[in-house]
Amino acid sequence: MIIGLDTDVLVHWSMRGAARHRAARRFVAREARRSNLLGITPQVLAELVHVTTDPRRFERPLSMRGAVDLARRLWTAPEVARILPTSGSFVRACELLAQHRLGRKRILDTMLAAILEGASVARLATLNGADFRVFSFLEVVELD
Repeated sequence: MIIGLDTDVLVHWSMRGAARHRAARRFVAREARRSNLLGITPQVLAELVHVTTDPRRFERPLSMRGAVDLARRLWTAPEVARILPTSGSFVRACELLAQHRLGRKRILDTMLAAILEGASVARLATLNGADFRVFSFLEVVELD
C-alpha cells in the first residue's frame, strides 16, 4: 500500500531541530516496517527544498546543495513510490478549489490532493490534517 506524504512530514523528518522530528522519524520507520511505500510527488520535494533552506524557519538550514541532494536521495529511495501529476491533475485541482471555495493559501495542498487522487493514493500523512479533511477521497493520517 502507498501512503502519500505531505511536505511537513518530510521537513520534520529531515530537520533535527524541528518540533515534530521524532514523531516524523517514528512514523516513517513504522510505515517502512509495514512494507508500505511512501508516496512522494515532485511538488513535495520542491517544497522540501524551499522550506529546509530557509534561515527564518531554522537556526541551521540546509544549504541549497544539501537540500537538493536530500530531495534526490528521497526520490530514488527504494521505499518511495514516485507519484507524478497526470495531464488532468491541474484541472482537477481547479475543480476542487472551486467546489470547496478554497483560497490562494490552499493551492498547493489542493494540487497535492488532486495528484494523489489521480494516482489512486487514498491515504495522506500530514501534520496539518484540517487542511486535507475537506477532500473526502483522502484518509488523513496525522502523526502522533
